[in-house]
Amino acid sequence: MILFGTNVLTRSIPRKPGIVIPSSRTQPSGPGQMVHGRAVAWRQAVLPRILTCVAGVGLVAGCAAPYKASPTIPAAAEAYAMMNGAAEQVKSGPYRISPEDTLSVNVFFEPDLSVANVKVDPSGQIALPGIGPMKAEDLTTTELANAIAGSLRGRLLRDPQVAVSVTSSARQRVVVTGQVQKPGVYEISLDTTLIETVARAGGETEIAKLDEVIVFRTINGQRMAARFDVAALMSGEQPDIPILGNDVVVVGYSSSRAFWRDLRQMVPVFALFRPLVM
Repeated sequence: MILFGTNVLTRSIPRKPGIVIPSSRTQPSGPGQMVHGRAVAWRQAVLPRILTCVAGVGLVAGCAAPYKASPTIPAAAEAYAMMNGAAEQVKSGPYRISPEDTLSVNVFFEPDLSVANVKVDPSGQIALPGIGPMKAEDLTTTELANAIAGSLRGRLLRDPQVAVSVTSSARQRVVVTGQVQKPGVYEISLDTTLIETVARAGGETEIAKLDEVIVFRTINGQRMAARFDVAALMSGEQPDIPILGNDVVVVGYSSSRAFWRDLRQMVPVFALFRPLVM
């Protein structure tokens, strides 16, 4: 009597020396079974490593963010009110001397104490005969003339009369840094806006956080900062803002965008671990 079934069959057939009867439980029965086995082996050996790499990329992207805007920095309507007010104050007020400006200092009837052209150095000072170095940065021409007269009075002259004028003004510059293509210092005009400033720096990078662009501004020695959504500016949802000389613009960093960028860069590496199907 012949019994069917793997276990019974293998035990019922007499075995000859040197002949091994394979078991379907341990050996592949065809090409499909071989491919399936290799895929299972790949998942067990390689896939955990890939998932570990992906988790590592996410961890690094989340922990290595170079900077993040403080939640206390004004945004939206408060930011517009602050920066537009500061811009109006600068444009409506008298001109204030900046480094690299060239000045003319005239002490009436005292040619030896007068200077036709004196340049404001990077530290904001000028050097005058009979006085030496003195601060000129952030002063108006009237304020500087009064300061010069005060320094001469009682030392060299009894009642000095001084006039100061700006013979040439340094070009206004703005610093653009953060997630832009070309960080650096750029020359601007009086009607330069935030969108134009970002464009001059080559535009944003692929990991830029456009809703977190910080503008730093110093007015009368007071430093202020405000956060703007440049994406909303570009779409016309919000009005653009003017940028002033000596402003600093910082384009934000997006951790989520950085994660997906790093993940895309790793895709070619993952391709090396695909199971080989014959």
